[in-house]
Amino acid sequence: IRTGTVYVNCYDVFDSNTPFGGFKDSGIGRENGELGLRNYLEHKTVIIKRPEDSMP
Repeated sequence: IRTGTVYVNCYDVFDSNTPFGGFKDSGIGRENGELGLRNYLEHKTVIIKRPEDSMP
């Protein structure tokens, strides 16, 4: 199936985290999901010194 969104026995029912978007020349990709958010994210290492007595 070469289409953007397909509904079977329902209409306009999806989770807000579900990516959606165009297919072929109808858009730049997926929006409103983890895949769309990844373009704006960058991995970062954070090191936090904790008191020694707080270690399990």
